[in-house]
Amino acid sequence: MSAHTPAWHAVPDAVGVAGQWRPADLRGLPATLRYGASISGVALAAARGRPQKVLLVDDLGPMRGTELEGAIDSIAAAVAAAVRQGARREIGVCAAGHRGLLAGVTATGALGLESALVPASAGTEVLTAALAGVDVVLVDDTTVEAVRAVAPHARVLDLITLAGRSPGRSLRSVPRPRRTGNVRLLTSGTTGAPKATERGGAALGQLATVLSLMRALELHRDESVVIAPPLSHGHGLSVLTAALVVGAPAVLGHGRDGIGLVDLVHAHAAGVLAVVPAQLVMVLDALEAEAAEGAPDPGIVALRRIATGSAPLEGELVERTRRLLGDRLVDFYGSSESGTATIATPEDLRAAPGTVGRPAAGVRVEIVDEDGEPVPAGVVGHVRVTSPWHADSEAERVALGDLGHLDEQGRLFIDGRADQIVVVGGHNVSLTRVREWFARQPGVSSAVVHVCEHAELGHELSVEVTGEADPAELRARARTELGSAAAPRRVRRA
Repeated sequence: MSAHTPAWHAVPDAVGVAGQWRPADLRGLPATLRYGASISGVALAAARGRPQKVLLVDDLGPMRGTELEGAIDSIAAAVAAAVRQGARREIGVCAAGHRGLLAGVTATGALGLESALVPASAGTEVLTAALAGVDVVLVDDTTVEAVRAVAPHARVLDLITLAGRSPGRSLRSVPRPRRTGNVRLLTSGTTGAPKATERGGAALGQLATVLSLMRALELHRDESVVIAPPLSHGHGLSVLTAALVVGAPAVLGHGRDGIGLVDLVHAHAAGVLAVVPAQLVMVLDALEAEAAEGAPDPGIVALRRIATGSAPLEGELVERTRRLLGDRLVDFYGSSESGTATIATPEDLRAAPGTVGRPAAGVRVEIVDEDGEPVPAGVVGHVRVTSPWHADSEAERVALGDLGHLDEQGRLFIDGRADQIVVVGGHNVSLTRVREWFARQPGVSSAVVHVCEHAELGHELSVEVTGEADPAELRARARTELGSAAAPRRVRRA
């Protein structure tokens, strides 16, 4: 069976998004014409079209359009100088979620260079592989030491320092590149070690899918959105891009606990909160703690929409959210390779708990057997997505590695993985990769990986090893080399 939402269904979405714009926004139109519907085009159009408006808020405070454009110009000048000195045309970006990361990716693309966007939490294995082919890496104080350790050949440029400098030459005076540079995102690791996929701008055929995503978020102009997922992943970056298009100030909240995220929503009267399910659990825990302490009406009054994705949203979590906050949830399902595939509205989640929704506009979802043949409604098979909004390095039709089924109304349900993958805190972790890493370590004769349920993270890993290696040393080394998501919570001798 397959389910398909025609592209023309996005017409009302286009009307809704266009209704947010104001005549003054036309000042940013030249940037869109110059760089296309890329991150560079969107960010520079927002900065130039809304120079005195707050575009984002991070730990350094609010940032207006003129300040963002200045940061982009300053970083672009430093990167261009490095390239003139012989650096290769792919620039690494490894930093926490702040203004510098957005400005760095925007500047790199506007120069016609490629960005390799690497999560700040990536382990040394991923960092080494991702940065092996780059000569310049944009960093901050949380990543500079790790980058220097794995890429001693590369020149590092501090994003925050550059973003705070007075710009010299403006990008407005720089010749237009032959094409805007793409952003290479790391996949979530569904095939083992994460791999890079290129994400360019939105072509005409992709706009319907993008518009349906933006419409489902229900962003409002001049109303803040709190973004908790990391900007180095497609989830966080997509919401940030949508906020820039609409004119909704983006409050960057990655790394905050539940209380911290609730405080951000209150402080900025945010209408939308973007989270992964593990972060949603923390938010609900914080609200329930307020109630236990005697708060008369715990909740977030201004919040209209909670957008989740990147990990399974359990039916129990949907019901818990509804009890505390009402019908505010929308869930997105997809991958780095395919983009957003399905959208579950509050109505979908109420009518069919556990669903990840219906196809986004322009997307077709199929359930097929081992031979690639369609199966009937209700029968579990492999999830295959045909989408115009796919990574440049992928075919238009993508097998996501998930098992699932469609109901008679065309809603998709995910029933597990077809490979050795579990989700830990919104990150796909390959059990094969973890097991093979432990088996390679000195003093380890064998290793067995166990998966345990976890109330907040979804799952957690424990590993039993045989041999002389010290379990505590193994765990510490795994956290460094595999990254925080893939590293087991416990390592013990069998």
